[in-house]
Amino acid sequence: MNQRSQPTDSTDRRLALLLAPALAGAWLACTPARTLAQLYRWVDETGTTVYSQLPPPGSTPAATIKPDAGPKPDQGAAAMEQLRDQVAEDFDHRDQQARDAQAAGKQAAEQAARQTNCEAARKNLETLKNHGGGRLRTPDGKTGFLSKDDLAAQQAQAHKQIEDNCR
Repeated sequence: MNQRSQPTDSTDRRLALLLAPALAGAWLACTPARTLAQLYRWVDETGTTVYSQLPPPGSTPAATIKPDAGPKPDQGAAAMEQLRDQVAEDFDHRDQQARDAQAAGKQAAEQAARQTNCEAARKNLETLKNHGGGRLRTPDGKTGFLSKDDLAAQQAQAHKQIEDNCR
C-alpha cells in the first residue's frame, strides 16, 4: 500500500516562511502598475458617489484621485521582515493552541479514569466489608478464603485507592 506522509507543522512553517518573501516581492513588483492608474470620483444623477478608472459620461464634473503609491523601495525589506514575523507568530499561536487542546484532553481523560477507579475502589471496599466475608475467587475460577490479616490488607488497599482517586 502506498501511503502519503502527512505534512508536519515544521514543514508547513518552512513552506510559509519560504513563500512569504516571494509573495511580498510579487506584491511590490505590482506596485508601480497600480500607481499609473488614474481614478475618478463623481456623483451621478441619483446622488450615488461613483468611483471608476474611466472618466464620467458626458460633461459630469469629476475629481481625479491619485492612488497611494504603496511602500517605497527601501521599505520592501522591512515589509518582508514584518510579514515573516507575522507568519511565525501565527504558527506559534497555532502550536500553542494545539498544545493547550492536547493538555485539556489529557486532563479530561485522567479525570475520567480517576472517577472510574474511584467507583471501583468503593465497590470493592463495600464488597470486602459487607458481602465477601473474606471469600475470594481466584483467576482460575476457584474460591478461597482470605485470612483476617489478608482481608484487612485488602481493605486498607481499597481505602488507599479511594483516597488516591476520589477527590
